[in-house]
Amino acid sequence: MTTALMPVQFDAPLVNPAPNGLFAAVIWQPWEGPLRFLEGVDITVFNYGGAESFGVWRADWCTTSKDLEPTDVKTGERPTMPDTFTAMTTWAYDECDLTKRSREEVLTRAEQVHRLQEPNAAETEFATRLLADTGAADPAADITAALAALEAGLARTNTVGVIHAGAQWAAPAAQAGLIVRSGAGLKTPLGHTWVFGGGYVDALDDVLVATSPVLGWRGPVEVRDAMVLKRNRFGAIAERSLVLGYESVIGAAEITQDQGSDGE
Repeated sequence: MTTALMPVQFDAPLVNPAPNGLFAAVIWQPWEGPLRFLEGVDITVFNYGGAESFGVWRADWCTTSKDLEPTDVKTGERPTMPDTFTAMTTWAYDECDLTKRSREEVLTRAEQVHRLQEPNAAETEFATRLLADTGAADPAADITAALAALEAGLARTNTVGVIHAGAQWAAPAAQAGLIVRSGAGLKTPLGHTWVFGGGYVDALDDVLVATSPVLGWRGPVEVRDAMVLKRNRFGAIAERSLVLGYESVIGAAEITQDQGSDGE
């Protein structure tokens, strides 16, 4: 008599999120205690919008006050502060039976699904705010022209920022020689950070957006479980709340040439 053996049960090793997305570029702010950012975050701008508060003195050094022109007056205006950056809550769910092994699987899977899906989902939500703040994007013939325009805009601010793009633009950017590796990060020729997000693939599509460095606030991942004895079910939810924001949107460029075009 032949005895049938059960298949070997193998737990796939947990993988890490890809390093090319937005979360790797965010400057996460330390936070302890109650999550007061759940009502949103208002960012006070210090590094951008200074063009209306700066000038070069062009009057003669020995001029009198009556000879000064209105443009010689040293005055300025503060930039408009960005609208409140609102919080989002991301979650993942799993369920199975009440056996010990199944309960362990449920908890692990809920946490891992959340860990892998949260960055892309946050990018998709964040893209909505990016596009709202940029308004109409300037047309660009190809990714080189798009990046050139955005780097010019960032250069005018004299700061280093972030270029947000869908992951589908990484290969064309590399082919055009627009990616410089810096450790685990990807930089533009002028040192700005590339973010090729999976959540930007559809949300930004052919649009590239330049911003100031992205700031973030997030709480811990909370895992909650429950049993339904009548149904022999065990379920778990992993969730977290976070806010993403920036001081300024620098500009946006929309690539008008199809990726498959040879430019002719």
